[in-house]
Amino acid sequence: MKKVLFILFSFLSFALSVNAQFISGSMEIMLTQKDSDREIRGGSSDISPEDAPQTRGVIPQPVCASLYNKVVTVNFQAVFSAVTVNVINETTGETVYSELFINPASFSIDLSGKDTGDYMIELVSDEITLEGYFPL
Repeated sequence: MKKVLFILFSFLSFALSVNAQFISGSMEIMLTQKDSDREIRGGSSDISPEDAPQTRGVIPQPVCASLYNKVVTVNFQAVFSAVTVNVINETTGETVYSELFINPASFSIDLSGKDTGDYMIELVSDEITLEGYFPL
C-alpha cells in the first residue's frame, strides 16, 4: 500500500510540475556572448602564466531575458551605462524593434502585432554584446 501511495504521489507531483510550466507559458531566452567579443587579445601564440586560461566557478549572467505572451522582458543583473536593443525577424531579415536605453534595469518589448517566425534579440553595450534567438 505504501508503494502504491508513493507512486501516486510521485505521479501527482510530476503532473503538477509539468502543468505549472505549461500554464505559465514563459520561455527563457538564452543569451550568449557574440563570437567577436570572445577573441583572444594580443594575437600572440605564446602563452605565459599571466595569459593562461583561468578556471572559474559559476559566472552569473549579466542579463536575463524571457518571452511570455509575445512580450519580451529583459532584466539586467549588472549595471550598463547604455545598451542598444535590436529585435530582428530572422525569417524576413527585418528589424522590428530598435532602441537605446540609458542605465537600464528592466524593460519589456511588446511584439503582439508582429508576424510569427524566428526572431533574434541583440543587446549591444560598450562592455559586451549578447544575442539570443526565440520563436514567436
